[in-house]
Amino acid sequence: MRVMKLKPHQNADVALEGYQRLEDLATAYWYSEVLFASLELNIFGLLEDCPATVDLLAAKTGYDADGLSRLLGVLVALGLVVEHEGEFFNGPLASSRLTPANRGYLGDFLLYRRYFSPHWRRLASRIKDGASANERPVDESPEQYRERTLAYVRALDLQAGLKAAEALDYIKDFLGSPPSLLLDAGGGAGAWCRALLKQWPEARAVLFELPETLSAARKLYPGPDAWEGIETVAGSILQPCIAGRPFDLIVLSNVIHAYGRKEAAAILANFAACLAPGGTLIVHDYLADLHDNDPVKGALYDLHMLINTYNGRVYKLEEMLDLLNFAGLEDVRFFHLESDTSIFLAKAGAGGENRKVCRSEMLVSQAIRSGFSHARVIDTGDIVIEPWVRLKCRFGCARYGNSLNCPPLSFDEEQMRSVISGYRYGLLVQGAPPSGLFHERLLALERFFFLQGYYEALAFGAGPCPVCSSCPEDGRCRFPQKARPSLEACGVDVYETARRAGLSLNPVLHRQGYVKYVGLVLFDRKGRHADSARAGSLDA
Repeated sequence: MRVMKLKPHQNADVALEGYQRLEDLATAYWYSEVLFASLELNIFGLLEDCPATVDLLAAKTGYDADGLSRLLGVLVALGLVVEHEGEFFNGPLASSRLTPANRGYLGDFLLYRRYFSPHWRRLASRIKDGASANERPVDESPEQYRERTLAYVRALDLQAGLKAAEALDYIKDFLGSPPSLLLDAGGGAGAWCRALLKQWPEARAVLFELPETLSAARKLYPGPDAWEGIETVAGSILQPCIAGRPFDLIVLSNVIHAYGRKEAAAILANFAACLAPGGTLIVHDYLADLHDNDPVKGALYDLHMLINTYNGRVYKLEEMLDLLNFAGLEDVRFFHLESDTSIFLAKAGAGGENRKVCRSEMLVSQAIRSGFSHARVIDTGDIVIEPWVRLKCRFGCARYGNSLNCPPLSFDEEQMRSVISGYRYGLLVQGAPPSGLFHERLLALERFFFLQGYYEALAFGAGPCPVCSSCPEDGRCRFPQKARPSLEACGVDVYETARRAGLSLNPVLHRQGYVKYVGLVLFDRKGRHADSARAGSLDA
């Protein structure tokens, strides 16, 4: 799991007693105002065209050169902009997420957060007098209301699309079979609908929303292609009018936190009743007691609901489980996304098990989807190294001394022990011939780990290296990016290691026997969680 370094104002260490902690809290809004101003001034859009100096940008825009220079200096310090020899250009995050021409542009979503900034200034009075805060401004015209609704729907649609993509693997693993009829309840412009239909194009979806939200959604997606397979039904989530249509999959994304306990319980019960037998309800939301990448985000979002809704609140994990169980959904799994929200996958029926979908389960599922027959996450302490293994290579294999990835050129026992000692976990995978395909899948799995944040991931294959038929006579590997030594070439007792992992592995008795290959991806380098409360635990 990725570990993000906390900003000063996020570091809630109770041992910090100095003045600076309070100063950091008091000035935390400086960060957001810099971001908002940069988006409003289109700084990132200007820099995306080409690198530019301060003078060039000032001449092009008419902005004050001194102020622009100082703003760019802060953006460089934040890592959003890079400076080289007086020229400024976007960093990777700004280029992918903060430039209007990019499909992943989040500017509208981020700027909509600015709309709530004045509301937070009434936090003290909200707590003092207890008045509800979900009132439409009295001086807001119908046109202004429509524009605000459009901005709101556009902003949340961007976020919903990112969250749906992040959660899709978990959903696929839980469902087992493809759904036929989906319901996106309170789904805004339908980002979840579109993500799910992209995964299951044969399915059909219903987007259930308020009339004004559906009107805004049509403006955001004016083309008929954007609505292929999606039926829209207008109504209030508090008074569902979907009865009589059993759905295989129902999504309630960022809905429950907008309501108090009584309304939340009714919403969950109403939509649980709309599930087909064996159907799944997905609840995507914040948790008030979430302690992951940002230890206070859920609690702060709860205050956000206090200020900006009639009686909304962000629920704790046990409270959400109680609400789901009360609705008759007693087979519930939950997990945290890489960002700051959580997913609950719930089915009806007694005797189920409320539990978290472990990170290790997700890694195993990825291996199975990649084409391996079996996979297990193991502690590196369960990897067995014995001196007889390399002796079997020396006295039993024709490739001995002829391959750069076989003994005696591969890691010896002590070198392999040293490598393994630096890792916490390994993913042991089992597959079948052809060896080239097994090796390609193993390399793809290593890359998957790398992209998941385990940049230290290292794969070990099975048998002689299959990349080339023979190694060059000059002793220089032509494809080091593909070549990997096998486990046995490095002294690993594959039979005993597989047995400890619960995998069945026996010698092949004849040429027509079923051959099994075993590979390994080491990951989660020791020491990488030195600043994390989750050190040493894969699934904490």
